[in-house]
Amino acid sequence: MSSIEVRKGYITNKEVVEKGGVVHQAIAHDSATLHVTGEAVYVDDTLEPAGLLHLCCGASSCAHGRIHKMDLSRVESLPGVVSVITAQDIPGHNDISPMHIRDEEILCSGEIHFHGQPLFAVAAESREIARRAARLAQIEVEELPAILDYDEAMTQKSWVTPPHEMKRGDPAQAIEQSTHRLKGELHMGGQDHFYLEGQASMAVPQEDGDMLIYSSTQHPTELQHLVALALDRADNAMPPYLDSQV
Repeated sequence: MSSIEVRKGYITNKEVVEKGGVVHQAIAHDSATLHVTGEAVYVDDTLEPAGLLHLCCGASSCAHGRIHKMDLSRVESLPGVVSVITAQDIPGHNDISPMHIRDEEILCSGEIHFHGQPLFAVAAESREIARRAARLAQIEVEELPAILDYDEAMTQKSWVTPPHEMKRGDPAQAIEQSTHRLKGELHMGGQDHFYLEGQASMAVPQEDGDMLIYSSTQHPTELQHLVALALDRADNAMPPYLDSQV
């Protein structure tokens, strides 16, 4: 099958051109057949390299707090654990914020900002060992007041980023003079779209300290840049390899 053809039942790109466009035409998504047949290969489907280590993070159990003590000796001593990593072990920038404003640490360095925030990471010979080890940490945390809903966040003006206003004319006056006005509130629990693949990444060390990243990301440039910053390397030392979902 050539690159311009589509599976049986759909028209080809050549036919699209001949028909003058794609409106009302059954055009298949490039990866549709692979998805519905289960043939798409994601990161979590690939064969593991020999000696692959599995990572699990120890997470915060409170929404806001301050770490006073973190004893990881029991984590480190569990058979099968190869390494335990904290914020102090990150050679570059301890930040993974998608807005690039340095407000989301990879591993917490002291103050906890959300429930489930990664505090440390365990690299072990298997996923089960890594998960079991992560639960052995002894952490003393001083819980602090937390904002748990957006109404309170609005009241306290606790913004994720500074507000940005896009306005033309005088909206308040236009609404006041309108014949019909509708007012209400809509509460939605959803926070993100549903992914088709498992969220997994795999890092394979290369020569000269480079790192090949297999990831299900939809933003390869961002992933490459953030990993390079964390490891204090140039961006081109972190080539990303994407799965078939993106």
